[in-house]
Amino acid sequence: MDLHLQITPEAPNAVRASYACPCGCTPGVAYAEGAAPTTEGCCCGNKFAVGRAAEAHLKPVTGITREVQWFAAPWGEQVPAVWNLKMTEPEVAAGDGHTHGDDREGSAPSTTAIDPVCGMSVEPEAARARGLHSRQADVDSFFCGRGCKLDFEEDPNRYLDPTYVPSM
Repeated sequence: MDLHLQITPEAPNAVRASYACPCGCTPGVAYAEGAAPTTEGCCCGNKFAVGRAAEAHLKPVTGITREVQWFAAPWGEQVPAVWNLKMTEPEVAAGDGHTHGDDREGSAPSTTAIDPVCGMSVEPEAARARGLHSRQADVDSFFCGRGCKLDFEEDPNRYLDPTYVPSM
């Protein structure tokens, strides 16, 4: 699977590593020479780690796809980027995931809902099963992940306001 790993030097001994998650997100981490591995989780449950001990830090999990890509850091060391992927590209294409963007103009299938916080398309039943649902002012809202649900619950009126524009 091509995750489009992007390495951006931030200093002579530091980089920012990011990738194109199959769900449409672009998670990233900062990593400095000699530092402990840094880890990031995506809204869809995928995990990403970068660093010399990243392979040991992000342990393999049965039933989860594991990917490892090595890159040359600016300080001359080969560094691993490691993924534990719950969601693969075919699952996203089959509708088991979500896509970013504001699909309210009629392009989203009728089986999807729009996360009011970030604008992602999500499947209501899948979100409900994961506890990513809220009902406020007689409006059902479904969320791509826990972070969006928590943001919404802190200030539901902000996200239910018709003038609010969701953004990632």
